[in-house]
Amino acid sequence: MITDLDANTALLRAELPGPRFADSSYLRWCYTANPHGPAVQRGVDRDGQRIAHYAVIPQRYRDAHGPVDCAFSLNAVVRQGHQREGWFSKIGLEIYEEAAARGMEWVVGVSNARSVGAVTKYMGWKTEGPLPVKLCRPLRLGARGIEHHPVDHEFLSSTKFEQLATGLDESPAVHFTKSWTLEELRWRLSAPHAAYVMHASDELVAISTRESFRRVPIAALLKFLPRQGGAGPLDPRPMISGICRYHRAVAGVYAGFNAHVPVTGLRPPRRLQPSPLHLILRRLADDVDQESLQLDTFEFLDSDAY
Repeated sequence: MITDLDANTALLRAELPGPRFADSSYLRWCYTANPHGPAVQRGVDRDGQRIAHYAVIPQRYRDAHGPVDCAFSLNAVVRQGHQREGWFSKIGLEIYEEAAARGMEWVVGVSNARSVGAVTKYMGWKTEGPLPVKLCRPLRLGARGIEHHPVDHEFLSSTKFEQLATGLDESPAVHFTKSWTLEELRWRLSAPHAAYVMHASDELVAISTRESFRRVPIAALLKFLPRQGGAGPLDPRPMISGICRYHRAVAGVYAGFNAHVPVTGLRPPRRLQPSPLHLILRRLADDVDQESLQLDTFEFLDSDAY
C-alpha cells in the first residue's frame, strides 16, 4: 500500500535527490515522531502521481517572556512540469491556517535566492536576508578537556547525554531563540541518515558533522549551546579547533548567528559558496507583530540543512 509518506518521499527523492530521501524513514521521523506533535502537511496528486507537497513542523521558541509555539517550514516541492500551476501558494495558505488553529503563532524557514522574492511578495513572508557563512580555520589553541561523543541510539539513551543536555535551554534570551530541551535535542539528533557528533567543554556544547569539499574534509559546525544557562560572549575558537582536529578537517564551515557564541571567520569566495539561504519569517496569529519579530540565534541545527 502506498502511503502519504511514501508518495511524498518519492516526490522529494525525484526533485531533491539525497540520502535522506532514500526511503520514508526520514519523513516518518520528521513528521510523526516530533515531540511537539505531527506535521501540518498537504500533498497534491494528478494521474496517480504526487506532483506537489509542502509541510510545516511544530517547534518551540522562547524569548524573555517565555516559550512560544511556532513552526518550521520545509519540503516545499513541485514536480517538474507543474511549477507554474500555483500549488505552493494554494496549499501553503491552507497549511498556515491549520497551523494557526493548532496554536502556532509564527513560522520560520530558509529560502534559496531563487524563491525568496516570490514568498515575500505573494505568501506574506518577510526576509532577514541571507544567512552569513563563515569559514573557520582551526587555530593552534589548546583543545584539552573537550569531549567528543559520536551520536547513536546508545549515546542518546545514556546518562552522559542527559548530563550534557541538562541546562542547555536556560541561557537568557531577549529576542527569540530555539528552545533546546533534553527531549527536543534527543529527537533532533536521532534523525535518520545523519552522523552527528556532540562535543563538550566546561562552557559549551557543540554539534557537528563531517563534510567534504572537493574531497577535502570539512567540519560542519551545526550548533553552539552555552552550558548551565551561561551567557556570552563565549569564545568558540578552542571548541572549533577541537572539532576540526576530531574530524581531521582543514576548516569548519558555519552559517547563521548566535547571540551568546559569536563565530568569526572568513567569508568564502562567492564561487565556492552554495546558493545563499535567506532566513524568512511569517506570522500565523493575527496578534503577532511581524515587523518586530526577530531571532537572537539561528544556526544549521535550527533548520533542516543537516
